[in-house]
Amino acid sequence: MSYLQRSSSMGEEQRLRERRVLPLGPGELLVEASWGGFMVVPAFNLDVAIGVTRDGVHEAWTTRLVQELLRPGDTYLNAGANFGYFVCLAGRLVGPEGHVIGVEPNPHILPFLMKSIYWNGSIGNTEIVARALSDAPDEDIAFHFDPQYLGGGAICATPQGVAPAEAGQDGFAEALWSAGTVGRLQDAQGRWIKGMGLMLTVTARSTTIDRVLAHLALPKLDLLHLDIEGSEPFALLGALETLRQSPRLKIITEWSSGHYRLGSPRLRDAFDAVWAHLALLGYRVRLLQPRVAADGGIHLSPPLSHETLTTTAPHGDYLWTRIEEDPFR
Repeated sequence: MSYLQRSSSMGEEQRLRERRVLPLGPGELLVEASWGGFMVVPAFNLDVAIGVTRDGVHEAWTTRLVQELLRPGDTYLNAGANFGYFVCLAGRLVGPEGHVIGVEPNPHILPFLMKSIYWNGSIGNTEIVARALSDAPDEDIAFHFDPQYLGGGAICATPQGVAPAEAGQDGFAEALWSAGTVGRLQDAQGRWIKGMGLMLTVTARSTTIDRVLAHLALPKLDLLHLDIEGSEPFALLGALETLRQSPRLKIITEWSSGHYRLGSPRLRDAFDAVWAHLALLGYRVRLLQPRVAADGGIHLSPPLSHETLTTTAPHGDYLWTRIEEDPFR
C-alpha cells in the first residue's frame, strides 16, 4: 500500500471554520471551498454540491491527489467538470502560466461552471469545452442526467426512472423534486424509492481529447482527470496522440468492474484496447482508497491487473502513471 502524508496547517483549519456560503440568486449558492477557491453551486443538486456546501470539500482523497500531482505551469483537463469543483481547484494550482480545460456536455450545468471560474478568479487560465468526450468527433450522443444527481450524468448508461417528455426548460422543471413530481418517486404504498431518478435526456455533441488540445494549440497534458461514468475508455481512445506527446502525463479515471461486466461489447473492446495501449507505454494503475488519514495522507493500492479491473474492481478513482513518473512508487 502506498501512503502519502501531508499535514494540515492551522491556516487551513481556520479557513474551514470561516468558509463563506452565500445565496446568489434563485437556486444558486456561492460556496468557498476549504482550499480557498469559490464555486457557484446549484442548490438543487444533492451529490457533488452537498459535500462542497456543507464541508467545503468534494472527495477529499481525490482533492488531495490532484493537489499533489499538479504544479505551477501544468496543463490539466477535467472531463465531467460539472459546476467546476476540480476545474477551480486546478485553476489555482497551475497558476497564470498553466492551463485548465473543463469539458462538460450538460447545458443545464454549464452556466454554473462558467460563473464558477469567474468567481474563482481563474478565468484567465481556464477554457470550457461544451462537448462529450468520445473516440470520434462530431457525433450526436444522448446524454442522460437527473438534476438532483448531476454527478451521475452519462452518455452510455440506460437511464432509470421517469424521463420527462421534453428536455427544454419545462422538462427541466419536471425533473426537479416538487409537489408535482415526488409522486413518481414512490412505490404503490407511498414509500420513497431512494435512488429513483427523474431523468432528462439532452443531445450532446462529441469531440476527442486530441482535437481539444489541437484546437487550443496545447502540445501536451500533465494531468488528465476523467469522471464520465463509464465512458472513460472511449475518451482515452480519442487521446492516443496526446498520450504519445505527453511523457509526464498522469491519468485519474473513475471506474468500476461493473462498467466492464455489464457494459456493451463495444465498451469492453474499448477498455481492452486502452489497457493494451497504456501497458505498451509503461503505465500501471492503482486504486485511490476513499479515505484520508488524520494527517492528510492518502492511500493507494498496489498495481492492479487487467483481471482485477474487469472482474472485482470497486467503484472509485484510479490513478494511471508511467512507472518512472509515479510519485508514489
